[in-house]
This record gives sequence, structure tokens and C-alpha cells, in this order.
Amino acid sequence: MVEEIPVKLRKAGRPRVIPKEIEPVVAKLYERGYGYRAIARILNTSDYGVNAHFSSVRKTLIRLGKVTGK
Repeated sequence: MVEEIPVKLRKAGRPRVIPKEIEPVVAKLYERGYGYRAIARILNTSDYGVNAHFSSVRKTLIRLGKVTGK
């Protein structure tokens, strides 16, 4: 008897700290003039509940094309 292998529902590796639902908020805060550390502090409030490091915010903005990285 042959069984089918289930298809993976997610990518391999560690999940992203900042979920896809919050990425527009990060982009909007950056466009308003907030820095990486300030955005990380805002995300750590009870409204969002995301304990993100400022480098995670930076990498998210680079991936979204808002900042040109190295």
C-alpha cells in the first residue's frame, strides 16, 4: 500500500518575527519618519505584541523595498 506524502504548508526554517499582517504598519511608520528602534518599541506594545529587534525591522523594510540595503 502506497501513501501520499502530505504537502508542506509552510517554508522550512525559522518563521519571520514580523508577520505579513503587520508589515504595512512597519512601512507606514517608517514613512512617517520613525527609525528602526522606535518602530521596534512601538511593535512591542500591547497593541501589536511583537517582540522584534530593530534589525528585524530593518530587514523587513529592505525586503519591502523601502530601504536600500548593502
